[in-house]
Amino acid sequence: MRHYGKVTGDDAARAKAWPERPATTAREAVLPAQSPPKAEIIAETARLLDYEGAEHLADDPQQIAPRTQSLAWGKAIRRQIAAIVMLACFAWILRDRVTGLDYAAILASLGQVSAWQWLGAALATLASFAALANYDALIHKIMDTGQNEGQSKRAGWVSIAISQTVGFGLISGALVRWRMLPGFSMIEASKLTAMVAATFLAGWAVVTAMVVIVTPVQLPGLPIFALQGFALLGLLLGGAVAALALWNPVVKIGKWQPRLPSLPVMGRILWLTIADTAFAALALWVLMPPDTVHPLIALYPAFLLALGAGFISGTPGGVGPFEVTLLMLLPGAEQAPLLAAIVAWRAVYYGAPAALALAVLALGAPVRHIPPRGRLVPAAPEYTPRIAELARLSPHAEFGILRQGEHFVLLGENMRSGWMVGQTQQALVGMRDPVGETDLREMLRALRIEARAQGRLACLYKVHARTALEARRLGWSVVPVAQECWIRPDRFTLDAPAMSGLRRKLRKAAKAGLTCEHCMTQMPMAQMSEVAAEWTTARGGERGFSMGRFTPDYVSEHEVVLAWFDGRLVGFASFHANDHEWALDLMRTSDDAPDGTMHQLIVTAIAAARETGCPRLSLAALPPRPDQIEGPAAMIWRRAERGHGAAGLRQFKMGFAPHLTTLYVAAPSASALALACADIARIIRKPPALRPARDPDGSGVWTHEITDRGGEH
Repeated sequence: MRHYGKVTGDDAARAKAWPERPATTAREAVLPAQSPPKAEIIAETARLLDYEGAEHLADDPQQIAPRTQSLAWGKAIRRQIAAIVMLACFAWILRDRVTGLDYAAILASLGQVSAWQWLGAALATLASFAALANYDALIHKIMDTGQNEGQSKRAGWVSIAISQTVGFGLISGALVRWRMLPGFSMIEASKLTAMVAATFLAGWAVVTAMVVIVTPVQLPGLPIFALQGFALLGLLLGGAVAALALWNPVVKIGKWQPRLPSLPVMGRILWLTIADTAFAALALWVLMPPDTVHPLIALYPAFLLALGAGFISGTPGGVGPFEVTLLMLLPGAEQAPLLAAIVAWRAVYYGAPAALALAVLALGAPVRHIPPRGRLVPAAPEYTPRIAELARLSPHAEFGILRQGEHFVLLGENMRSGWMVGQTQQALVGMRDPVGETDLREMLRALRIEARAQGRLACLYKVHARTALEARRLGWSVVPVAQECWIRPDRFTLDAPAMSGLRRKLRKAAKAGLTCEHCMTQMPMAQMSEVAAEWTTARGGERGFSMGRFTPDYVSEHEVVLAWFDGRLVGFASFHANDHEWALDLMRTSDDAPDGTMHQLIVTAIAAARETGCPRLSLAALPPRPDQIEGPAAMIWRRAERGHGAAGLRQFKMGFAPHLTTLYVAAPSASALALACADIARIIRKPPALRPARDPDGSGVWTHEITDRGGEH
């Protein structure tokens, strides 16, 4: 998030539209000189408003002065000319009806509105604005602004109440949000306002399509089936966007790469839109005279279409388009009572909230919010002391995948426990089991709360029976997802009858002249990188999420076994390691590696683990056979296994006669479980890209960065 600190002197005098604001972060207070000059702020605003010469505005501060503001805001205001022209057109359309209206009858109908009707409309308006305020809170979470939820809701309903009444929604809404959200720049407020408007418009389109299909209305000159056809087309388009959000959430449109919201967020948007518009229609319906009342179910589709016409037109309060559309879609209604109800509705739904919002805006100074200490800690290649202690205590060495930098740790309430957590587009995933002094029930609740705050589903992945049982007690849906293969190094022997196939592979490798060693000195990183690149190219890329990907800095923290053939490296295997376990992570071989190379790598690793006194070596997990499980997980894993050599992988691991432990996946409901499993399968097969490892200064310190994570943080 970008914050702008206080600017003094000539800059402030030249840009009166940008009032001084106190520093909102410690960084601003300590480093005021790094805040962008006022000229750059003006130029950025001009870019946002699409001013063609914006890129030159910051070149010469002497030329910015007053005309910059007039040019930038002038262009934005000129955009509203279309709305003004549209308002004039609707007034012209209404002229015949207006001249023929009986104003005395309208006033009489308005006077007949009872106190109970006013009260009912006010309560419906309150409920509608409660939903409206949640649009802002939801978008703040998507944008990860760090704003207080209560303050973001307050700014949301105040800005909507004012902007929908005065018009110029993108400008007036942005100004109000900027005023009410401390630490928010005008650019951020404008982006937020645009996202809220786009969110409502998308939700309105889908809800209107659903309602029109169920309860059709008659448009003059358009058959009902044609209108329903357009509505069905809109629903299909909405479904396509939802499918795209699941399978390819990052949309590339030229240089613009927006990330689609998750399906849970889309669902919340729809519910908010339904609540908002239904209560707004209810407020109008309550104010209509009893003898001319249309059923609410008949008024609602007409109201939605009229509301959309007003919203798209951009006129203040939708005045003109709303009335014309509603009168057209309710041909049997008496005009005077209907217009009287609309006048009363505008007073309740627009006038009263706008007056209250202006009072809040004038009197309610924004309160600087200090966010509470978060429990979700981002991991990094270098562990913090607390994360390092959890990694040491974890019975699962796979906790070391945190060094890849993709995942997080959800700390327990006592801060002495933690849970490795991954993010996909749709889910926040607790991976393996919590570590430390854990209260499983509390950790499950914390995971679910954090997932909801991010607009994601809560999910558990590859957890043991104890964690899965606690989740089931809380009502979660639980199914087997994998079988972990593990070995006791101190009891491993090649003499068992079950090892006949393994012995045959080892003899082939030895006959070819292959040698393997546990790397106890500096790793041959350049040769390992070549082998890894060859392996990745041959297989069309690496898998991710719960599987590591090769980077030098990541592998340098592993226990590594090397395979040599004719004096060159032809393969290696890397293992996460702590006092409790070695866990297989990466196994990479070149195309010309002798037969049996992978088998010899594992046998060498078992011997090395035994020498270090490690009691357990994990060969990682195998997906269960789809014919052994039921429900949506079977279908997902059947598809995931197809064409990816799962049968060969199972044969390879079972050749070591390992012990098998069932692992589980869980989510709060069966539908959430199916969605989370599909998203996990997607991100494993198509993980976000890692920038290549590099040694920037030749110091031997390798770094990498993630270019596109699985979600908004």
